[in-house]
Amino acid sequence: MLTIQLKYGGFIMKKLVMSAIFLAAIFMISACAADNENEDENTSEHTENHSQDVESQPAMSQTDLVDKMSELDYVVYDFDVIYEETEFEGEIEDDDGIIEAEFYNPFEDVQSRGSEAFEAMFPILLELELNPDMSDEEAISTSLEAFNLPEDFLKATLEVVFTDGTEVDYVVKR
Repeated sequence: MLTIQLKYGGFIMKKLVMSAIFLAAIFMISACAADNENEDENTSEHTENHSQDVESQPAMSQTDLVDKMSELDYVVYDFDVIYEETEFEGEIEDDDGIIEAEFYNPFEDVQSRGSEAFEAMFPILLELELNPDMSDEEAISTSLEAFNLPEDFLKATLEVVFTDGTEVDYVVKR
């Protein structure tokens, strides 16, 4: 009879231990789920705040870009400078009323396209004074200075189409 009691007593003990483990697991899962809900709430709040920031700074429309582009002396400005270990690219183009822009300046950690690139380059190009009669060296040097770029490049190319339709390619290799 004593052995029968131990068997049943051990069985009850195992049930209690298993129940305790099961309950502990349920509490842990519930706690993790509550943390995830808090993270979701924080993430959605952050997303809403970020969305409001983006909405408060709307991107320029194509119409705005075309209007701004008309202030420049160029309909195409494409400046590429190759250095030993990096490359600069600044391009703005009016392609039949569609403004395209790319701006990659590794010296200022800028990598942008579209209206963001246009907005970054526009003030520089507005002040830039180029003309079709400039030598290759003059045009490249003027552009390097405008973008505050080092002069230790390997090759610099500049394609400009002026508003009067004159197209000039400037190239300097070192």
